[in-house]
Amino acid sequence: MNQTVLEGFSVEIDRGEVERLLGGSGAASGKQGERLEKAMVDGLAEAGRLIEPRGIYLTAAGKDLPGSTIFESLGRMAFCVCTIGPAIEERVSELSSLGDLLGAVILDSAGSAAAEAVARHMDDAIKALAAAEGLRTSCRASPGYGDWDVGEQRALFALVDGARIGVTLSPGGMMIPRKSISFAIHIDRNPARLRSAESCRNCDMDTCPYRTRDPGR
Repeated sequence: MNQTVLEGFSVEIDRGEVERLLGGSGAASGKQGERLEKAMVDGLAEAGRLIEPRGIYLTAAGKDLPGSTIFESLGRMAFCVCTIGPAIEERVSELSSLGDLLGAVILDSAGSAAAEAVARHMDDAIKALAAAEGLRTSCRASPGYGDWDVGEQRALFALVDGARIGVTLSPGGMMIPRKSISFAIHIDRNPARLRSAESCRNCDMDTCPYRTRDPGR
C-alpha cells in the first residue's frame, strides 16, 4: 500500500491551548506575573524552534487493519501517525535536570499543543483529499480513546510505517517520541461517527487533557 509522508510544513502553537493544558492558571500580578509571562513567551518561542512536524498516512479498507475488528465493517479509512520529533522532550528533560521546573512544564505543554496542531494539519490534508472526490471524513479516533483498545497500537504500526518519520513503539506499546499521535479516519459520503459524546463521557481517563473538549471533533 502506498504511504504518503507530509513534512516541511509549519503549525502554530496555540497559547490558549498551552494555558489550558497547564490548568488554566489565573492571572498573576507583580513580579510573579512578569516571571510567568516571560516563561510563557520564552517557552512558546523555544517550542517553535524545536518542533519538526512530520506525518505519514495511508488509505485502506477498515478490514485491512491487521488483527482488528473495530473498523471491519467500514470501507475506506485513513490510518495516520504524526509527530513533532524528539527535541522538545529532550529539552524538557534538560530543563528539569537544571531545576527549571517552570520552563520544563511550559515547554512540555507547548509540545503537547504542537503535536495536536500537527494532527489537525494531517486531518485537514486527508479531509481535502476526500473533498476532492466528493467525500467527507469522520472525526479522528486514536488507540486508547473511547472504544479503540490501546493494545491495537501495534496493529496500526504494522500497517503504517511510522519509522519513516522517526516514530517507533516501546516494548510497552508507547510511541517514541512521546509527542506523537496516531489515529484513524473514516472516508465516505456519510462517514461513521468514530468518537461519540458517550465515548468521552464513559472513558475512565479522568486526567485526559481533552476530556472537556467537544468529543465530536
